[in-house]
Amino acid sequence: MSRHVSRLHHVGIVVQNLEASVTWYLDHLGFEHQSSFNLPGAEVAMIARGHARLELFQVEGAAPMADQQKELETVLNLGGVNHFALVVEDLDGTVAALAAKGVEIVISPSRVPDQSGDRFAYIRDNERMFVELYQSAS
Repeated sequence: MSRHVSRLHHVGIVVQNLEASVTWYLDHLGFEHQSSFNLPGAEVAMIARGHARLELFQVEGAAPMADQQKELETVLNLGGVNHFALVVEDLDGTVAALAAKGVEIVISPSRVPDQSGDRFAYIRDNERMFVELYQSAS
């Protein structure tokens, strides 16, 4: 079965304000709006940047993200997805441009501690979810 999976298609994220989240990803990370639709009790938008696709859900009565998910010191204590990573070509330039737009930089550009030369940084989106920016050395 494992040989049949070729790549990740998308990540689904529950947000408190769909319009604000779509706008944030379009304005700050260059995503494009692909489609919007409704499901019972939910408004949904699919956004993409290259092969990176996010399905954003605004669900009636959904609880906001737990405080533990908002802090680096506690996010790894919870089960489930704690962040997603986006590949960038110029990590320093991307982080500088986002900081100039007021985006919170949680971890400044750093080297991955595996001797690969790859680098990463962490930011927060408009709902304080962690987003990793990743630059490969190769």
